[in-house]
Amino acid sequence: MAMTLRLSEEQTDALRRRAEAEHMSMQQVALAAIDNYINQPTESGRRRAVPVDELFAAFSDLSPMDLDRFRADQDEHVDGSAHFDAYLRAARSGEAVVAVQRP
Repeated sequence: MAMTLRLSEEQTDALRRRAEAEHMSMQQVALAAIDNYINQPTESGRRRAVPVDELFAAFSDLSPMDLDRFRADQDEHVDGSAHFDAYLRAARSGEAVVAVQRP
């Protein structure tokens, strides 16, 4: 099926750059983007917020977690030499540090 797609100059330039970078035609890049979009899971297949009481019901058969064992497991997998030091750098520079919470 033939279709007319109207893009802004910025979108056209970005599409052209992507096509050149990937050694593809602009049409191939656009079709790949459309395929990726339409093949994404629907809302029902995506993560969703679950009320805490539902979580408790779903995992009620699990025994309580041993905090000391959990920390020991974490220590086994943490690379102490490769840590993110943004808080330390911000503290030295006197900047405020803003914590970002993921939804």
